Amino acid sequence: MQSRLTSVLFALFAFSMVAFAAPAAGKELIAARSTPLDVILNIFLDLKVKLDVCIAALVKLDVKADISAIVVGQIVVAIKACITALVSVGAVVDLSDKDKITAIATVCAQILVSLNACISVFATILANVTAVVTLDVALQGLLVQLNLCVAGILVLIAPLCASLTGAVGLVLTLVIGVLGL
Repeated sequence: MQSRLTSVLFALFAFSMVAFAAPAAGKELIAARSTPLDVILNIFLDLKVKLDVCIAALVKLDVKADISAIVVGQIVVAIKACITALVSVGAVVDLSDKDKITAIATVCAQILVSLNACISVFATILANVTAVVTLDVALQGLLVQLNLCVAGILVLIAPLCASLTGAVGLVLTLVIGVLGL
């Protein structure tokens, strides 16, 4: 009887050791299994969430407000963090997943259009010109880095921005130049 009990206890102990040694799916493991396009899409979705908060703060400001130090600084910091994350991803070799590339282009176009719609209201104030130029330079850097990661994605982004901004005049001239609008 004792030998059976000992055998069962050793079997339970062995199974518990195997279960304890099995790797758990942590963030690093999930990130290692995801494709570069997934990572880029997540970077842009995260950027969109951060910028939506900043845009909500912009909407609450008075049209005659000085936006340079407050909100645009936060937007530029978020964009520069996105650029740094894109640099760490590097160039994407496998461009066969057209759905993810289209999703990345759509999110990027939504970011550009929503930023342009808010900034165009404030761009007429002389004190905000520097802030708009700083934002324009940061967005240009983002688009250039995205194009380095996913070659040819600007061809998808440009028509989305053109169709979505029919009534809104673009004040981001460097972005216009990069997109070829």
